[in-house]
Amino acid sequence: MWLAEVDGSPIGYTAGHLTRRYDCDGELQWIYVTRGFRRQYVASELLELLAKWFVEQRAYRICVDVGDDAARPFYASHGAVDLNRHWMVWEDIRRVLAAPH
Repeated sequence: MWLAEVDGSPIGYTAGHLTRRYDCDGELQWIYVTRGFRRQYVASELLELLAKWFVEQRAYRICVDVGDDAARPFYASHGAVDLNRHWMVWEDIRRVLAAPH
């Protein structure tokens, strides 16, 4: 789990774990950014931290339960594709790290 802070106050977090769900190597379990800090690349930076951890674990195929369809464009913009109605997947999470900023 990673926590984003500003002046010692939490503004967001992400967490993930290794899994075999949907034949994946890992799962992005949570990513959240407080309303006042959205669209300021905080979520993207948190995703990169988690992606680095997955790569260190040699976990490349990563799934995420989208939860809210409003989040789907964020995941898609970072290379995730639809797996089914509720889930998206990165076939290779290293793509997140290779994307230009």
